[in-house]
Amino acid sequence: MSNPRFIWYRLPSVWLGLFIFTLHLVFGVTALDVSAQQQSDLGSRNIELVGHVTLEGLTTATSETNPVQLSPEPSPGQLVIEQDAGRPFVYLTRPNYPSGVVGFDVSDPTRPKIVFESAWPGSVDGMSATDITYFKRDDRFYVVVGAQHPGKESKSDLGAVVFDVTDLSNGGEAQEVARIHVGGGLHHLFAYRHSSGNSLLFATGGGNILVYEIASVLSSNASPVAEISIPEDVPNIDYGFHSVFAAYHPETESDRLYTGAAGGYFVYGVTDLTDIKLLASINSAAVQIGHTIAPTPDGSLVVTTAGYRTAPVRVFDLRPALDETIPRVRTAIGAWAADWRNFAENLVLRWPFVFVASTEDGFQAFNLANPSEPYTVGYYHTSDAPSTDLPGTSAEPSGAWDIDVRNSDGLIVVSDVSSGFWIFRMEGFEGWDGRGWGLPNISGVQDWDEGPQHSISWPDIAE
Repeated sequence: MSNPRFIWYRLPSVWLGLFIFTLHLVFGVTALDVSAQQQSDLGSRNIELVGHVTLEGLTTATSETNPVQLSPEPSPGQLVIEQDAGRPFVYLTRPNYPSGVVGFDVSDPTRPKIVFESAWPGSVDGMSATDITYFKRDDRFYVVVGAQHPGKESKSDLGAVVFDVTDLSNGGEAQEVARIHVGGGLHHLFAYRHSSGNSLLFATGGGNILVYEIASVLSSNASPVAEISIPEDVPNIDYGFHSVFAAYHPETESDRLYTGAAGGYFVYGVTDLTDIKLLASINSAAVQIGHTIAPTPDGSLVVTTAGYRTAPVRVFDLRPALDETIPRVRTAIGAWAADWRNFAENLVLRWPFVFVASTEDGFQAFNLANPSEPYTVGYYHTSDAPSTDLPGTSAEPSGAWDIDVRNSDGLIVVSDVSSGFWIFRMEGFEGWDGRGWGLPNISGVQDWDEGPQHSISWPDIAE
């Protein structure tokens, strides 16, 4: 159906003026004012709400054919959307009891259906589902769900659960196929197709980064092939790494690992896992523990969040540190915030856009084309929860928690702690390929079949 706001431009100007004037006399407001007011209540005009599923209540997260019994507490956490054609699935963790994972079929994004739900067995000592990632191996698809006990030590050594989700595409079921056992659990996961041809899983639970070969993970005999520790201790902070992001760097034909950790952010060379090198450090006085980090496709800039409420999204230029002009980066070159009072929890970067799950401010998008002056290009308030108290209180943040983007068509998915699972489109954003912007085709999305070396050239098209 055509967009009704374009009808105004098809009317002759005289009749348009008379029509708006009449509305003003009768209703005391112009038609354009009404449209702007309605849109401002929830989101900007260029953001289209496509689908929404509430996940609160015992049985509200249901489809017509597959009711699922869930916790009475709303608790959507991290999420990931599959990128391969013919696999229209989104997976969402549920941190609250019974903790686990929910899978959605979004082949019709206006009517998302629950097709998979799994809760941790009752014997797993109160473990909470944390992060989630997926990978492809030997034409089969797998989801990895992290597990960690919230707030205290656990007797369980469960770190992650691996599900084979291949058969969801033909109406089959997902099956648990492996577990990763590690003391303390795992908080953040990142599956990566290495330039060597191996597929790796980078994981951290707040200590060292653990690197697993995915082949060993599937054999249920997973032990790290490498381990990375904080390069230097941070006074009064008993913490290690919070997050990881691996990406190929075409200019140097190398693999890099971008991390958020105690002391800030660190970039490592991980091309040779037997000789991991620290390439750059970001140590800002404003950041005690780095939270989220995402590099631009060429690896020159990183976009970051920090673990405190009033922290803006900061943009750092890595180049002076990478070329050893300076020993470490201290100052951001740009910053953005939807509201200085609220967390920016998670983000994904599709140059020049950055899509943000910004807690009480909901889904936000900003433009990074000029890194020193990023500006908002769209938003949608996924929760009507008011801003929680400022620093110094014990209030927990609510609202939008995680976000992901499907590169093939630009579909945007968001999880909200308060209101559930959301699906959006942004006007003019119909998919992403870095080569269309004159950049490598590098993002969090992996090419599981060909590997990252093909990211700088377009594939050959048979005549």
